[in-house]
Amino acid sequence: MALSRFWKTYPAFESFHNPAFRWFWWGRLAASATMQMNTVAQGWLVYQLTGSGFALGWVGAGGSIATLILSLYGGVLSDRFEKQKILFWTRAAMVVNSLVLAILISLGVIQVWHIAASAMLSGILMALMMPAQNAIMSDIVGRDLLLNAVSLSSVGMGLMGILAASLAGFIIQYIGVAAVYYFMAALYVGALFTISQLPRTGASDTTRNNVWQNLSLGVRYLWERPVIMTLMGLALVRVLFAMPYSTLMPKYARDVLNFDARGLGALSAAPGIGSLISALRLAALGNYQGKGKLLLTAGMMMGAFLILFAVSRQSVLVFLALVIVGYANNSCMLSNQTLLQSNCIDRFRGRVLSVYMMTWGLTPLGTIPAGALADRWGVQSVILLQGAITLFLFIAVWFFKPSVRQMP
Repeated sequence: MALSRFWKTYPAFESFHNPAFRWFWWGRLAASATMQMNTVAQGWLVYQLTGSGFALGWVGAGGSIATLILSLYGGVLSDRFEKQKILFWTRAAMVVNSLVLAILISLGVIQVWHIAASAMLSGILMALMMPAQNAIMSDIVGRDLLLNAVSLSSVGMGLMGILAASLAGFIIQYIGVAAVYYFMAALYVGALFTISQLPRTGASDTTRNNVWQNLSLGVRYLWERPVIMTLMGLALVRVLFAMPYSTLMPKYARDVLNFDARGLGALSAAPGIGSLISALRLAALGNYQGKGKLLLTAGMMMGAFLILFAVSRQSVLVFLALVIVGYANNSCMLSNQTLLQSNCIDRFRGRVLSVYMMTWGLTPLGTIPAGALADRWGVQSVILLQGAITLFLFIAVWFFKPSVRQMP
């Protein structure tokens, strides 16, 4: 009863009044922790084995390519089958993936190709899982609370961006990188339990078209809606130019700031702090009617502070710049995702979100060149260029695509 009164008293936590959303949130919290820990552990391990910024880019490329190829199929699965079952079995496979990598490290036989193969499997599973994970939120809370639910989900991601990234750095420094992957497997088991508590939502598309017909219908639906296509383009800008800095973080930490694993963990946690602040603010906004302006303003802010991050050499200023980058990035991502979901019909929601996921599959087009150029030009020069491109493109959309700026 006390908790029920709390959710009603504070509108920022309104979605928590729904018991199913609370289970969903705990599962996302555990999964977010594994993602943040994997980012730190994988980057540290690859750089320890190779000392190459280029390797940091290509190791994760297989996973991104798998996401690109399979995301549309994942969207069809989300629309045609029970989302709860999709979430359960993909997370179960992630338990196995983490355990295999942990054992290889413990035995001292780990090689870079093992890490790349694990990243590819993760990409396959993410492509099949993420459309269902994003779409099920609307099924649980409804459209009116969607921004609140998406933001509260991001609160958990922000918390884990701070705590899990720092914890991963601590574990690597004092126990070893294998322990990080064992811990990730345990977290995935916890996520399996929360998924088992979710209601069965059924299929949102009950037509009997085959997979390819469903794919073509989804693509046609998007193509006939220019505003949604622009939102997809902005998501791609964020993936190609704004996000590759995170892949270069191990190189930046060691080469520019001379940080150890603990320092890398702290640096990786900085965007999580900004992300958490952003998520809490957006959750408090409720059904905010200026999401288009919010999206574009956040994108411009992200580009500007990436530039500041690139030119800074003082650790405090770098940390503060990354906090604001995290704030802007999360605001941009959540507003974009909410606009996509609220501007498409239920029948196509999974496929629209799967195309959104496909933009993540194009990550190698940003990370691989960024890694190669960082080895040649220096990591700061590359991040400076990425920030400038991001800033320019979001400004261009603000002035030349007013329909996006005016979206409620």
